[in-house]
Amino acid sequence: MKKIIAVILATIGFLSIAFGIGYQFKDDIYVFYQEEILKKKDNITITTNKYYKENDYSYVQNTNDFIAKNKTHLKNIFYTIINSGTENFTFYCDEEYKNCVDDAIEMVNNQDILSNINNFVHPFNSFNTINISYDEYGEIIVQIDKVYTEEEIEELNTLVEEIINDNIKTSMTTKEKVETIHNYIINKGTYATDKIREKNNKEYNKANDILINKYGICSAYTDAMALFLYEFDLDNYKIATDSHIWNLVKIGNEWLHLDLTWDDPITENGEDKLEIYFLLIDNDRLEELDTGEHEFNKEIYKEAL
Repeated sequence: MKKIIAVILATIGFLSIAFGIGYQFKDDIYVFYQEEILKKKDNITITTNKYYKENDYSYVQNTNDFIAKNKTHLKNIFYTIINSGTENFTFYCDEEYKNCVDDAIEMVNNQDILSNINNFVHPFNSFNTINISYDEYGEIIVQIDKVYTEEEIEELNTLVEEIINDNIKTSMTTKEKVETIHNYIINKGTYATDKIREKNNKEYNKANDILINKYGICSAYTDAMALFLYEFDLDNYKIATDSHIWNLVKIGNEWLHLDLTWDDPITENGEDKLEIYFLLIDNDRLEELDTGEHEFNKEIYKEAL
């Protein structure tokens, strides 16, 4: 559509010169599109799927206002879009927010902020890449390529349901349920070392890798565990550093760390081992363990404190 508009303007510009009618038509078109966009701005709604989270956090909150007012609001718009599960969405810049487009471009190109936002959404709504297009009217179109395909989601949902039916009892406490799945994933899967990934030319970074292919890196363990936490109706998100990622889950009124990767250590003799050092521990205990791999940004993941 944006390309079509450009062609119309160029054609009218040529006719104006040829017939000496000035730029009146161009101005009329500009006013027309401004008015049409104003109409759109008054009626912006977003459709959400079943993996949408209503939860708000210190770092990001859902919004129903899709006219970006400032950088924080822009971040919340991106969170709401990603969290909704939509693959295409259009929002707008407030006329007073002069750096809106530049800030949006920066977020998409840098991806640090968007990667952090990704950790707060359900794995099935998380993105692989995000692209935006924009125009002089402050209209920003977002296109999202998701991490999981519909086929993978269907397969994983079926498997998660089977695992819960076979291993979880209604008499279990919440912590017992989480520990049961923690142990199940670790006993069924193995950490995908560099050697394994190079041999099979595969990253093993998704929930289906650890649950189905039996190999995974930290993101695979974390996504897999998150699927079960959501099935147990537990608020949770992922905490990431530059080199690691793990789960944070709220049980009762307490936020607890849960790191399956570090509880599934690589041994020198190749023997499978199950540990519980990082099973539902508070932040004080995490800092006592002092691994060097769990030093997270406390401004982003404030709930962990």
